[in-house]
Amino acid sequence: MLRTTALALCVGLFSLFHPAFATESGDIHISNSWTRASAPGAPSAGFMLVTNNGDIDDTLLSVSGDFAKRLELHNTTQVDGVMKMIHQQNGVVIPAHGSVLFKPGSFHMMFMGLSKNFVEGERYTVILTFAQAGDIEVELPVQAMMMESMSN
Repeated sequence: MLRTTALALCVGLFSLFHPAFATESGDIHISNSWTRASAPGAPSAGFMLVTNNGDIDDTLLSVSGDFAKRLELHNTTQVDGVMKMIHQQNGVVIPAHGSVLFKPGSFHMMFMGLSKNFVEGERYTVILTFAQAGDIEVELPVQAMMMESMSN
């Protein structure tokens, strides 16, 4: 009972700080999209839940936007005992009737060479390009950097 109550509290707090932004195109549904505030000169990252309601796998091929010099899809993995971000050059497969959660410490969108620091309360738009679904525009509200630990 205590564990259930704690989980419900965590989910409730998470939803307070991460509004349910959702975008849909065909079989692909994007929800809980957000990015984190950035320190001066530092990169930022974007997070979301990508759900494929279709009968065939789709692949998120790339991310683009006009607020950074480079936008890439990454996955954080452990290599020889060291955590590394690996550029997903071939994209990220979103399985049929499945989901992929982009979150800190896992899959994420990496934004390098920001044109300005991300400040809490701002919003940025990215274009996600899928092999099957095509381009999907997604809005990313900027959340405080400390929120990162709540979503792990």
